[in-house]
Amino acid sequence: MRWAAEPERLNTAAALARVCVVSVAYNSADALRGMLASLPPGLGVIVVDNASADDSPALAEAAGARVIRNGANLGFGAGCNIGMNAAEAEFLLLANPDTRLDGAAIARLVAAADAFPDAAILAPMLCDETGARVRSWDVEQLHRRKLARKRDAEPWPEGPLCAEFLSGACLLLRASEGLRFDEAFFLFYEDDAICAAARAKGRSLVLVPDAVMHHAGGGSSAPSKALSAFKARHMAWSRLHYMALMQGDVAARREAWARVWHHGGKAVGHGITLRLDKLRADVAGLGGTLAWLRGKHA
Repeated sequence: MRWAAEPERLNTAAALARVCVVSVAYNSADALRGMLASLPPGLGVIVVDNASADDSPALAEAAGARVIRNGANLGFGAGCNIGMNAAEAEFLLLANPDTRLDGAAIARLVAAADAFPDAAILAPMLCDETGARVRSWDVEQLHRRKLARKRDAEPWPEGPLCAEFLSGACLLLRASEGLRFDEAFFLFYEDDAICAAARAKGRSLVLVPDAVMHHAGGGSSAPSKALSAFKARHMAWSRLHYMALMQGDVAARREAWARVWHHGGKAVGHGITLRLDKLRADVAGLGGTLAWLRGKHA
């Protein structure tokens, strides 16, 4: 089917009626306020609250969202799964609280889903708060590590493309595929894993560049030193869990011991130079790595 999603050919209201937004909040009031304000009329919304201490659930309820309150912080993937299981729509739009939604962009995602029926997951082009485009798609994580860190020379896509990875900040899932996140991931790499699961089913992942959403990045919860350490610990653990899923336990354990030396050596250096923020991050990363080696969650 030829791709065509010109604005005059889009029926935005009809497209929105086929979509339910699922967002997971954890002390996300500041970010969530903006996301809720950006909601176009006619769009169903479920906010899963992971036991926030702020007024995230009250804000969502006041905006007309259906709120599911968890008794504890279950993590991003588990929260998304709860929301997706409760949704009754053809398409599920997973959106972080720090995204800003756009009705026309959602309609373009739905049009792309109709044009590419083999696509299980579709994603918009993400822009940061300045309006600059963000490379929110890529090759698979383990292949990605073999590429140069700076890839600014790569061209921006002019039309829809198939990717191996799409950022979990904003994803449109075809509900009939039944894809769910691996709940062993509390935070980080769960989007890598769900993309890998879609590919394993022989389904494609499609980036839709003319569907543009804004995403602040890292702003879903209020920043703090404790949160930074928490993220570093889970990043280290999830990295190894993902590698074990993709390459087996032996490869992951080999990587884990290399990361022990990596984090430990950097922690010593940052301690000597009194770079305390980096020291905390490496100690947290070391803790997550050791937890994985001991067979425990981060």
